[in-house]
Amino acid sequence: MYLQRLAITGLRNLQGVEISLGSGANLFYGANGSGKTSILEAVYLLSRGRSFRTRSLRSVINHQRRDCTCFGSLEDDQGLKPALGIGVSRGQDGEFVFKVGGEQVRSAAQLAETLPVQLLNSDSFQLLEGSPSHRRSFLDWGVFHVEHGYRHLWSRFQRCLKHRNSLLRHGRIDALQLAVWDREFVQISEQISEFRRQYLASFKPFFEDVCRRLGINLGYTLSYMPGWDQDSPLEDLLRAGLERDLKSGHSLTGPHRADLKIQVGGRMASEVLSRGQTKILITALKIAQGYLLRSSTGVQCVYLLDDLPAELDQRHRQLVGKLLQELEVQVLITGVDADDLQFAWPSSAVMGDGREKVLKVFHVEQGCIQAIE
Repeated sequence: MYLQRLAITGLRNLQGVEISLGSGANLFYGANGSGKTSILEAVYLLSRGRSFRTRSLRSVINHQRRDCTCFGSLEDDQGLKPALGIGVSRGQDGEFVFKVGGEQVRSAAQLAETLPVQLLNSDSFQLLEGSPSHRRSFLDWGVFHVEHGYRHLWSRFQRCLKHRNSLLRHGRIDALQLAVWDREFVQISEQISEFRRQYLASFKPFFEDVCRRLGINLGYTLSYMPGWDQDSPLEDLLRAGLERDLKSGHSLTGPHRADLKIQVGGRMASEVLSRGQTKILITALKIAQGYLLRSSTGVQCVYLLDDLPAELDQRHRQLVGKLLQELEVQVLITGVDADDLQFAWPSSAVMGDGREKVLKVFHVEQGCIQAIE
């Protein structure tokens, strides 16, 4: 499935925009501030129900409107499945409406299941240089799309963690209640960690292959840190750390404290890599997830590449273009100069089944989008 039609109203400077996208590469070029990134933001909103640029929806919604609306039509480029509509409306007052196939849904997770999206932009550096939460999100994106029961399991854990933290913040703790929540906490934590470990084990061969094809030969190692000392049972660690948890008012041990350790020659990659090497590594991680998703489920995700020429040098832009073409995914790419973008993608690509995916080019100017023949 790919996003064939995209309609946007009231999102930043995009007013009444409607475009027809190609199932392969879609290049958007124009001056800074023209609205290119807002197009990617609209697709991300369809997938996650929120923006990747800000936590506040007020700055996303055009100041002349009370809400913004994005609608997409998902098409099967092989014609085997009927078209599926997906829509999101967000208001200044915090109200929202999510729809899939014309039916209202309550959870943004249902949007993500329908339209998996991978984003590569300047903020992607946080995957390597930021807090462990960014690397947990990276792992959980993969597990979520590969293991269908993971969403429910994670919801149960969040509920359990909330109740446990609530007990910790009470002046006098109910030991019996805490014991009940601790048992569930341990059980769910171990299941979450096992899912993450299995995913990482499946991910590594794809990551190594993508690194090889991108010309990366630094010998990266990926290790999962579950959020507690594996030499001791989690139940014992919770009991031993109770005083510390009581002082902080939070559970300081568990899968919500996990991390993905990325190293080069025994040292943290974030400490030894140059800016350029970091860009390429993060790109490899994101592309490898797409390959694993297709291999495991047959599902394709949409790639959003914001200002690609600024993030990668010419050689690696070409290699990334080749990898994504072979993955047969839909890609939306932005940049200031059309030639810089087109150099990485040929005008068309023939898929394994003989279908041809034609490159589509759009010029963006002051919120207006024009398809270029």
